[in-house]
Amino acid sequence: MNLGTRAVLHTVRKWKKTLLVFCLLLAITTLVLSGLAIADAQAEQSEDVRGTTGASFTVSRNIATGGWSSDGSGGSYSTQEYLTNDKLESLAAVNGVEGYNASIRTILCLSDRQGQWLEQMNPKGYALVDCQFYSYGCINSKYHSLFLSGALVMCEGKMIDSSVKNGIIISKDIADKHGLKVGDTIQAVNTPLTDDKTMGLEIVGLFEAVADNTDERNNYNESSYYEYTNNAFVSEAAMKNLLENYADVGYSSADFFVNDPERLESILREVQNIKTINWNNFLITVNDEVYQNISSALSDTGTLITTLIYVITAVSMALMILILSMSVRSRKREIGILLAVGIAKPAIVFQYVLETLLIAAAAFPLAYLFSNQAAGALGTLFDKAAEYIIVTPEHFMLVAAVGSILLAAAVLASCIPVMRLKPKTILSQME
Repeated sequence: MNLGTRAVLHTVRKWKKTLLVFCLLLAITTLVLSGLAIADAQAEQSEDVRGTTGASFTVSRNIATGGWSSDGSGGSYSTQEYLTNDKLESLAAVNGVEGYNASIRTILCLSDRQGQWLEQMNPKGYALVDCQFYSYGCINSKYHSLFLSGALVMCEGKMIDSSVKNGIIISKDIADKHGLKVGDTIQAVNTPLTDDKTMGLEIVGLFEAVADNTDERNNYNESSYYEYTNNAFVSEAAMKNLLENYADVGYSSADFFVNDPERLESILREVQNIKTINWNNFLITVNDEVYQNISSALSDTGTLITTLIYVITAVSMALMILILSMSVRSRKREIGILLAVGIAKPAIVFQYVLETLLIAAAAFPLAYLFSNQAAGALGTLFDKAAEYIIVTPEHFMLVAAVGSILLAAAVLASCIPVMRLKPKTILSQME
């Protein structure tokens, strides 16, 4: 009788032991497959975070190294140079910079085409005060902090970018209050009753305020006195025309957003090597706290999942060696007889390996079928949606290959104590 036949017959005859090993392998393989699927989902989420989290850096005027001048009315202002469009374009051209925004802030008075002032949401009763809206002249409003933070969300129309020359975004509340819609034209002026230019601006988009002016995402500057619904976003070209009477109009700072937060340090090194910018006059501030916090949390979760896989594998190996060792000890007489009739020790060990692999051949595919549901259920413990956790054929092939090797090793380890004995010694120990 060859060892393959003996392996099959023993597996069937010792069905209780076979069932025990089968159930153990089924549970272990299901857990490991689920763990691998969750780990992959975690890794994929980490990649998504790298692409979607708003890691950025801010370049701003260094007031400390600039001079000061008087405005003639007792006040003073910094004479430090501003960020020019040439400088902004040089910074934006650095590999890895996905986009940027710089804003010129002022208070604009808005009116309809007939010259009737638009009122704020909560007017105070003074026409030239109630028509004032805190306004940002944006290069790209998509990257404005109020939209990135989620304090404001677009509900109609489009964002402002360099292709929009005379556009404005206002709140939907203000638009509804005055019967306005996307495509309508309103008028804007910086200071009424002066020679400041009045311009017609097309409403290109409407936003909704998710937060209010007390929200921590506010900028904590003069804009804090204005409710978010009384904010406006104006195209860069239009804002410069509206403020043509003011010589000090410029960009005090600009935010640059990177497409991969992990490359932020190398991007900053390249930025600081730009020779056309005097870095003594500007400061760079890194804004990656959100990414670092989320990345750290994801990393901790990933480490936990990996550790659990290793622990399950190690405990399972120890348990499997224990069960197989007990099985081998109970087969001492069989081993002694086989050795006595001339069957080599490696052949006997190979038979035991074959017996275990026959059980695994049934347990592994069944575990693959069960593991998707198990992975979805276990994934909820790590805040993972079940539909994003998929046990792939690659997972199965990896577990089947590594599992088979580990099972063979477990059989070898369990056979060592008995196989070191001679046939006569083994038989003499039997009653």
